[in-house]
Amino acid sequence: MAIQAQPEAPTASPAPREQSLSTFWLVEVMNDLETGQPMLLASSDPTLGDLQVVTAGQVIAQATEQHKKIADSVALALAYEAATKPVANEQPPTWTAPEIDTGASLPITCMVGCDHRHKGDAEIPNFAADLSCTNHDDENQTGLPVFCGDDSAPTAVLSTLIQVSPFHENPARRVPHAAVEVIGDHFLEDLDPDGLAAVIDHFEQRVAAMHVRHAELVRARAAYLGRCA
Repeated sequence: MAIQAQPEAPTASPAPREQSLSTFWLVEVMNDLETGQPMLLASSDPTLGDLQVVTAGQVIAQATEQHKKIADSVALALAYEAATKPVANEQPPTWTAPEIDTGASLPITCMVGCDHRHKGDAEIPNFAADLSCTNHDDENQTGLPVFCGDDSAPTAVLSTLIQVSPFHENPARRVPHAAVEVIGDHFLEDLDPDGLAAVIDHFEQRVAAMHVRHAELVRARAAYLGRCA
């Protein structure tokens, strides 16, 4: 059964509303002029009007807020790009899939950006709930040598898929949603934009905590090797 594109009138994305986003965050270590002791200072004011002594925990909390502002700026830029770029004439393909229970032909129009090969779906009967479109974002996939009993190849980590399953019993899967591959086929699924943002915030907090642990590791190694010297 062939997959055939159906001509549709191209539509542009709505223009983003006028808005301005900016952020500033300074963190520095300075020595107190009177005591000579180092101090951790931070400011969110370009004029440094609110420069004050802070803790590492306060820096981590503020860094999370700054990441959110940067993410909002990226979202604004993408909305602008979507609203202003020329509309492509190429339309997502529309095709039919045989349903395994009833034998009915289910009409499906691919999600924009779908890179899933549907040849088998269009020829072999399948359960309606299992039919889906996926954008894999192959350019941003990465792996780490995570030991899971077989260390012969890197394990995929933190890949993000965009999917839609138009006939799934879960309504959250009937519209485009994200699935984050935390590690090797273990996913956080059914994420709407707010859900994905919450996952990103969580990971950013964990990365900030890892930076703290990195500094602690450097100190621990220096002390340990100093004793062994």
